[in-house]
Amino acid sequence: MCNRCREAGAGLAAFVLGALIGAAVGVLYAPAKGETTRKKLKRWANDTYEDNKEYLLEHTQDLKEKVKDHLDQAREKFTEGKEKVVKEFNRRKEEVVAKLKKDEEK
Repeated sequence: MCNRCREAGAGLAAFVLGALIGAAVGVLYAPAKGETTRKKLKRWANDTYEDNKEYLLEHTQDLKEKVKDHLDQAREKFTEGKEKVVKEFNRRKEEVVAKLKKDEEK
């Protein structure tokens, strides 16, 4: 995992923890009725979700693109490795066949 991703995850965790603590303190010291407080909390949660939804979707797309790039690179390396193995196998097969023919001639 890259440092940037770790930092983003730590930042998100700190944000969520701070939001929960703030919400708990707000509920404890709120002068409003429970029903009013619940409505406010629901509105706040919806607003927070809407505000951060675009950010999360954008970063999810970035992550998908990075994973795709890594997969493409891995496929290329696999194909290159496979071609090397096939060439080496064929070269050695030819050596063995040549040696067997030579041994038969003796």
